[in-house]
Amino acid sequence: VVEKSGAGSLTLRLIGLDAASGKEIVNTEVFRIGSAEPIIEKNSRASPTPIVDGDRVYVHFGADGTAALTTSGQMIWSARLRYDSQHGNGGSPVLYRDLLIVNCDGWGDEAYVVALDTKTGKARWKTSRRRPWSHAYSTPLVIRVGDEDQVVSVGAYRTVAYEPLTGKEIWRVSYG
Repeated sequence: VVEKSGAGSLTLRLIGLDAASGKEIVNTEVFRIGSAEPIIEKNSRASPTPIVDGDRVYVHFGADGTAALTTSGQMIWSARLRYDSQHGNGGSPVLYRDLLIVNCDGWGDEAYVVALDTKTGKARWKTSRRRPWSHAYSTPLVIRVGDEDQVVSVGAYRTVAYEPLTGKEIWRVSYG
């Protein structure tokens, strides 16, 4: 959730509701953004879907930050994935074993796919997109092909499959 706070800044929050009553049980500020520039009206800084895994919640606010919290709202780790998301992020992360995999398709000088360690938030692998690149708004998809898993990642100009544990490219399909 995005909320305005004092002096024109925004807070990015994890909000949890009790399923039976609808009562708010968690409301934690995850990131504060000072003087945030507006993004396109059809998007929000909180568009990506959180992931709940056991007692952990993983939230992704695009280039504004990614974090792991407990289901009671205690911060475990946070990370900033730098890229220029022209209209805000539209893709959610995906969980694969102990990795949180995120598409970071920027408009500016960098586009990549990264796998963060779910325990620490540190990058275990980061694979740059091939040029040319542009902004894209997709969620990685884990598929099984034969006896191997693949992370399929749709970006601008191409779709690529990566080895989920290493980030090594398996195949790609290019388009205009």
